[in-house]
Amino acid sequence: MPMKLNLGSGGKPLVGYVNVDRNPSSPQVDKIWDLDTYPWPFEDSSADEVFMDQCLEHLEDHNRAMREVHRVLKPGGVARISVPHFTWQFAFQDPTHRHFYGYNTFSYYARDCGYFDFKFSSCRTRLVFGKRLSVWNILLEPLFNLMPNVYEQSPLRVFPALTVDAELIK
Repeated sequence: MPMKLNLGSGGKPLVGYVNVDRNPSSPQVDKIWDLDTYPWPFEDSSADEVFMDQCLEHLEDHNRAMREVHRVLKPGGVARISVPHFTWQFAFQDPTHRHFYGYNTFSYYARDCGYFDFKFSSCRTRLVFGKRLSVWNILLEPLFNLMPNVYEQSPLRVFPALTVDAELIK
């Protein structure tokens, strides 16, 4: 049976996943664990999927957490990670956020950059814009995802992205 991990599940448990959170009062938590404590309580190459939604930015050591994600994933396993984009107003406003993310942040984990002792085989990333906040975002999101580096390095940032969503394959 495939093992899927929802790390930092908080108030968003997922059916069919092992929901992991450090807060014992989180709803339907299956495993109480502080993700800043290493190694995580999962065997090497044991998970088919790792899902982290608005969790990674709260961890002390982002790179060590990514190493753990890589360690627990089976070959061919998928990590789906969503973090706040640096243009979103709450990315910096929340005092518990320790890291900030741009479009290319996760691509470092899928190339030989010399920084890490692990590597994902591929990485796909997209910017997500809040459609309820501005009708313009519905029209602009596909365009900005065609040229994300132009978006991040120009005044187009007046249309803030909410999240960076990454899918990494081990």
